[in-house]
Amino acid sequence: MGFETAWAVFVPRTILGFVYLFAGIHKIVNVGPLAYGQALAMTDGARFFPAALLTGVGTLVPFMEIALGVLVLVGLWTRPALHALAVLLCLIAAGYGVSGLLHPMGATAMNITIVNTFILPRAALIIVTLLIPAHADALSVDRLLGR
Repeated sequence: MGFETAWAVFVPRTILGFVYLFAGIHKIVNVGPLAYGQALAMTDGARFFPAALLTGVGTLVPFMEIALGVLVLVGLWTRPALHALAVLLCLIAAGYGVSGLLHPMGATAMNITIVNTFILPRAALIIVTLLIPAHADALSVDRLLGR
């Protein structure tokens, strides 16, 4: 794999890392982790899960986003971090889907703004980054460590 391929994986990986890093920082600075968790507990998910569980998970989400964002950004344990982000994104999409079923918004039932500006771009970055072979990620800490 050549120089161009290394950049082809570096760009989406770096953008994705920044997206999650800044999302986590935003939730901590502008919302507060506990307030974010409490807000999650007041969503439609509370019909299916205990509020305490949703509060706990919601409180951890900003820290998970920061940690996973940094890992992806620098390219350390990149594949496991991408897999974790993929699972997190699928859970978020499912949450918006449940909300959409209970409060339909448009043809997809889901809020199309959330789908188009949040879910799909992140999914695309994760998919593109995972499709490029790991050994092509020459501009990463994983590569420097020989992983």
